[in-house]
Amino acid sequence: MEKIRINKSVVKALLCFGALVWLFWIMIILPNFKDLMALHDPSNFGVTQYRLDAVLYNAWHFPLVFLVISLIHTKWSILFPVTVYYSIWLVDALGVIVDIIRGDFIPALMFFIGALGFGAAIYFFSLVSLRIIHNNMFIKSDHYLVRWAGAVKMSLVECWQWLLVAYAFYLLVTLVAG
Repeated sequence: MEKIRINKSVVKALLCFGALVWLFWIMIILPNFKDLMALHDPSNFGVTQYRLDAVLYNAWHFPLVFLVISLIHTKWSILFPVTVYYSIWLVDALGVIVDIIRGDFIPALMFFIGALGFGAAIYFFSLVSLRIIHNNMFIKSDHYLVRWAGAVKMSLVECWQWLLVAYAFYLLVTLVAG
């Protein structure tokens, strides 16, 4: 049997197939949310204890998940947290659409900005995790954790500015309007 070559058309086909699968799951799950029209309260902005706790939890939980996943020396390991976090992002985007349909444009704008920050944070953390896995091959050491730590350092040096900006933006928007 001949191996399948991965090129742009195969990747596009896989992405389209994945999008159709997610659309199918959303169509199954969405009718179960009867109170979806009450997602966001337009007057509920500002710093609260609940939001502060959520930001503090995400401040260590979100990067830790990607760091632990980058310990697994295969690029496919990034698929699990990216799938979970982008599913959460998709639900946030659906909430923005519901807010627009309800006519709540200010909350929709705030949650849209929050969804953009969350999506950017997911993107840059997954990018850094992939770079860690890739750079792990180029560190000279017999101990895996030493190689991994060197790869973390090398990967953070490559794109720490974008990662820091996206993550700080996400945490700030979550604190104010999450």
